Amino acid sequence: MPGVSQSFDLGVHYFLRHEYSDAARSFRNVVREEPTHAAAWAYYGIALAHLGLAAEAEAALSRAVALAPQNPDAWFHLGVARSLREEWGSAANAYRHAVALTPGDMVAWHRLGVALAESGDETAASAAFERALVLSRELPSGEVLDESPAPGRRVDDHLVEVGEREGSREAKSWIDLALSLLSLGDMEEAVAAYERAYTLDPERAQQSLFRPMLRLVTAVEGGPVDDEEPAPSTRPEPDLGAPRRAEPRREIT
Repeated sequence: MPGVSQSFDLGVHYFLRHEYSDAARSFRNVVREEPTHAAAWAYYGIALAHLGLAAEAEAALSRAVALAPQNPDAWFHLGVARSLREEWGSAANAYRHAVALTPGDMVAWHRLGVALAESGDETAASAAFERALVLSRELPSGEVLDESPAPGRRVDDHLVEVGEREGSREAKSWIDLALSLLSLGDMEEAVAAYERAYTLDPERAQQSLFRPMLRLVTAVEGGPVDDEEPAPSTRPEPDLGAPRRAEPRREIT
């Protein structure tokens, strides 16, 4: 039987090849032999999430963050695992840790907003969505985020069975933000948020209250009323499911 180091390296090899069953088995061997191996617990949890085993993934990732509380990726994926189980309050708590450690992570901010909205805290959710929107505007001009299925790509993007549900939920979140911004008189940012919703779920966006409200606000302010969809933005459109890095960390400290 290979040693701990060999099993860990073998697990990473399988993980990078998207062979998650073999990866999970290798990392399980590591944590059996070395229960304080934080990196192995994190990889083990992410591999389990890829396999759709949300409860087991949550348990493994909870162990990882207990051993390595300063690792934002472990906290983020713990939030994903909890979201898959619709444990919205505890998911929000995990995402809060992630954004506290990496305040510039717009993906984590948006996922935090989704969890807060689902748990009923609309005020905090709106603040999280606004922060994600601000960060998306800070992308350098012309930057294109990698959309290939890289090994480090966010777990929930690989879970086909929840993909449509997550996309629809995110679209609703962006629509809610658009309506909030519109009520505050920030039409430019409201349209930007609506554009994001439209890219995620065009049918839901078209059926929302945003367009009639925009026409009403525009008419009240004396501007031209446009019945068409907002023109596509020329700003770089970030994929909120894209990775922050092409490859996950090898070590967690």
